[in-house]
Amino acid sequence: MAMAPASATGNASVYTNGTERGRVNYWSGTDDFRVSDTSCDGRSVYTEYQRAQGSTVRLHHRGGCGTHVDFHRAFAGGQTIKYRVCVDVPVARDICGPWKRDTTG
Repeated sequence: MAMAPASATGNASVYTNGTERGRVNYWSGTDDFRVSDTSCDGRSVYTEYQRAQGSTVRLHHRGGCGTHVDFHRAFAGGQTIKYRVCVDVPVARDICGPWKRDTTG
């Protein structure tokens, strides 16, 4: 996969107790997602996205503290998309940030 450009068109984060736990960046021009684990809490993160009333798709990242993984998708242009990032909590409900809305490129 080609490297994503230096600046994403959109991003979303999840916070607990004022600390960022995970982040997703989205590049609408290339349909790339970068899922980052921004906290050393021992929990993995994932992003969920949904296009134009389609089903929700989950992209997992289990690389650990301070790492990221890139996912490339190929969407038709001009579609509404929403995405968010979540912390995987094995024995309780996962913690998710708010949905971010964008348009595919």
